[in-house]
Amino acid sequence: MKASIYSLTFKDKEKFLTLFSNRILTIICGIITAVVLYLLIYFSLIWLNIIEFNPLSFIGHLIATILIGIISVYLKLLEYRLEMISYKETTIQDIIPNFLYVFILATTILYIVGYYLLNINLESIKIENLSSLIVIALIGSIIFAYMLSSAWSWIYTNLLNYVSNIDWIAKFDEDAFYRLLPLKFYESKRYHVPLTLGIVDLQNYEEVTKKLGKKKTQKIMLEIMEEINSKLRFVDLISRIDDGKKIAVIMNIPAASAHIPISRVLETIDYFNKKNNLNLIFKGKIVGFSPDMISEMDLLKSEGEEVKLEQ
Repeated sequence: MKASIYSLTFKDKEKFLTLFSNRILTIICGIITAVVLYLLIYFSLIWLNIIEFNPLSFIGHLIATILIGIISVYLKLLEYRLEMISYKETTIQDIIPNFLYVFILATTILYIVGYYLLNINLESIKIENLSSLIVIALIGSIIFAYMLSSAWSWIYTNLLNYVSNIDWIAKFDEDAFYRLLPLKFYESKRYHVPLTLGIVDLQNYEEVTKKLGKKKTQKIMLEIMEEINSKLRFVDLISRIDDGKKIAVIMNIPAASAHIPISRVLETIDYFNKKNNLNLIFKGKIVGFSPDMISEMDLLKSEGEEVKLEQ
């Protein structure tokens, strides 16, 4: 079974790209996205003859838009960091950061509505109508702001995916693996179930990446994982780790008996290697659970027994 059994969503794509991409790159993408949306709205208002072009106003609002782009990126980063450390993963992201950046956009749009479109003269409006006007404008601006924030997220994520070298699907697999590993560890410790961790490492990763490119290499790693998962039934859990450079397998068999299964994993990879005329060099490692291990980190850091494919 693969560790990442759940369907990938756009939210996952945005999350892992935001968390693991270069920080300067994320800020640049956030700014570009905000500026694109600003230009679209600003020149649409000019095209509709709602406002006239004013260089000073244009530059001032452009600077404000750049700041909103930077703030939006940091709020996204805060959102996903809070999610990673919180036990209430499905609720905290909907309450705190989304409200903040929607509120910022809503306030900005409310200002635009008041300044450009309505040209409000407070002295000519009765008090009883003023409160209704503010409520309607605020609700409308919040709805529009949420639509705008969704558009920002979509453009920002796809732009970041295009320029970033992060394999977000590998990060998703790794995150799922590290969430499930503690459960497997404590299940083994409590119920005395045998547990063996096998790690298959692509030794010439840098060489292959330089030759084929990172995306092609990661696609090959994904295909190898699918091959192992479909052919070898003794594998209880499988995932890519270390940014997709390694394949981790968990087996509910004693470490003493795990040499042959890991050899079969290496044989499966070797068959895939020859079938696709590739030059991938893999090395396996077996780490067996022992009662003196305190946590799953002991399992991950243990040196284990090296396994090589017999020619």
